[in-house]
Amino acid sequence: MPMVYHEGKRRAAIYSPGIYGEVEAKTAHDLVIFSGGTLWDIVAVIDHSKKGMDAGEVIGVGRRGIPVVGSMEEALDSSVEAVIVGAAPVGGRLPSEWVRDLARALERGVDVYSGLHTFLADIPILREAARKSGAKIVDVRKPDPRYYRVWDGRVLGTKMARVLVAGTDCDAGKNVATYTIFEELTRRGYRACMVGTGQTMLLLGARGLVLDAVPSDFVAGALEQILVEEEGKGCEIAVVEGQAAISHEAYGHVSLGILRGVAPTHIVIAHVPGRKHRAAFDHAWKPLQVVEPREELALIKALNPYPNSVLAGITLNTSKFSLDEAKRIEEDYTKTYMAPAVDPLRTGVKPVVDRIVETLERIQVAP
Repeated sequence: MPMVYHEGKRRAAIYSPGIYGEVEAKTAHDLVIFSGGTLWDIVAVIDHSKKGMDAGEVIGVGRRGIPVVGSMEEALDSSVEAVIVGAAPVGGRLPSEWVRDLARALERGVDVYSGLHTFLADIPILREAARKSGAKIVDVRKPDPRYYRVWDGRVLGTKMARVLVAGTDCDAGKNVATYTIFEELTRRGYRACMVGTGQTMLLLGARGLVLDAVPSDFVAGALEQILVEEEGKGCEIAVVEGQAAISHEAYGHVSLGILRGVAPTHIVIAHVPGRKHRAAFDHAWKPLQVVEPREELALIKALNPYPNSVLAGITLNTSKFSLDEAKRIEEDYTKTYMAPAVDPLRTGVKPVVDRIVETLERIQVAP
């Protein structure tokens, strides 16, 4: 089975020193936006550069009552039960200067959760600190080999709707769209399930695996197996987080494995209007261009094993625009794509969920 967390919400601090509010801290941002999801009661964010500010106000979502503190010691004095590494830098490597802080938490008996490619349990000083105190190191990205299997198409035989929240780039709002669509379906009484494919969604409480850590042969098959299991538990609408974009030069291979594993009946595309170059790729030898939703949608439809998918909507990150400008952008995209286009945090996702629900009868199960 994929990773199982403690039951009930636990008091946690988010560790994102010097980067909270930047692209690299998107894990921290989503945990703040959704108040820790189903797993955590977030009591502090650790970042000396934003000390004294409210975590919600830093990222433009309004006051959340979560203080940004300047050190690990300040956070540990808040009686936290866990520290979450709230960073997703390119390459997923743990900066060496963070090791001492994380060791302090473990020495105090506080569990540490991380979604980095660097497994904390492989670092001797951290492993020894955890051993002595009895604290746990949870490397969210570490895959479960029991899910290493080759895709065989059984997902096409499931009767549930499979909503893939794809995107035109990294950091385009897929997590926000996934969580809000799942919440709205649940509010309406549907037996929905939320399936994560990256560390942030798993930390928010989704079922799943961090698929970029799974051997490439098994990415589609591992996700397919999780979906089959979720239907067996009674899920009738699965909302699945995508990664990056099929068109993404660096990460598109993971996106393609996810697409085939889901074989979506419904597609939602997350997009950042006005973004020209791929996020966090300033290091590339030349700028990488972001495509428009129509180009990404064409790739998805061409490569989707399910032939009759519905475009359920476009979710937009309009945070850099005024409310009036954002409304105009939503209207323009809605007209262009003849599907609801909304900013989940400003407008909500009810029109997208309406379209999902209205088209459920179109789903065809493979013979």
